[in-house]
Amino acid sequence: MSPDLFLEKSAVVGGGLMGSQIALVLALGSSQTVLMSRRKETLNQALENIRRGAEDLQRHDLLKGETAEAVAGRIRTTTELEEAVGSAEFVVESITENLEAKQELFRRMDAAAPRETVLASNTSGLPITQVGERMAHPDRIGGSHFFQPAHIVPVLEVIRGQHTSDAAMDRSCEIWRRLDKVPLRVEKDVPGFLCNRLQHAVICEAVNLLVTGVADAESIDLAVELGLAPRFTTAGPLKQRDINGLEMHVRVADHLWRHLGGWEGPLAYLRAMVERGETGLKSGRGYYDWSGMDPTAVRSEKDEHLLRRTEQVMADYRARKVH
Repeated sequence: MSPDLFLEKSAVVGGGLMGSQIALVLALGSSQTVLMSRRKETLNQALENIRRGAEDLQRHDLLKGETAEAVAGRIRTTTELEEAVGSAEFVVESITENLEAKQELFRRMDAAAPRETVLASNTSGLPITQVGERMAHPDRIGGSHFFQPAHIVPVLEVIRGQHTSDAAMDRSCEIWRRLDKVPLRVEKDVPGFLCNRLQHAVICEAVNLLVTGVADAESIDLAVELGLAPRFTTAGPLKQRDINGLEMHVRVADHLWRHLGGWEGPLAYLRAMVERGETGLKSGRGYYDWSGMDPTAVRSEKDEHLLRRTEQVMADYRARKVH
């Protein structure tokens, strides 16, 4: 089967874990994808991440009939920004969450990339409008915010900055759809955009329940994994309320929403954990005890589970869209 290579050249700036995953996604539809980072060591690790991710996708028949070797082979690396973005049709930035660094990078990319090229930021929270402040052409910057792992999770946010043109929004959405992603149009440049606002609202309340002794970490997680999550794959929170009926919803909301936890206690608890060095899987302890566990193995097992779940969820989603 011949691949649908509708982009001649795409580029990703930033060779970390997320950047390498985004490069893999773009390589599915690009004759050439250039991955840029300042350090060759980072790029070497990125290529290893890409190879492993491509093999995972091939094992689950998600490479459109191609081999992992063929897809990964369309990705090349460079340490030179101008080489990466020059003549590129679409560029995604995925560097550290530092506003100053992103502003300077977009200024340079704006000068080096063809005028019609969309320049997208994978920032998870910095305002798109501020990221593009130094650009001569801020109409072509928009957000393309992925979620870990980017090559598996089907949705991403396409965010409009204050100056983002309709053409840039439409082009971004078109590219991601053709790469079998589900773009969520975020029409206002608000803190946290769409998914992170929803996610952190749940996490903040989860930490509040933990801090106040209502339940332990495992019970809280199972309430989401086995209670909320399966239902949300069939209908989101607003559609679910419509189906159940808003008369009951308003009665529950009128009582419950007044008692949901504030942010002060959960944030203080989280800060104290980090100050103690309890930073999660990589340190061996966070909300859970990860002592003696290999972080790569834990992530691989989680990704494998997510791949199987995503296959079914997306099959159901496409079937609903058809009907």
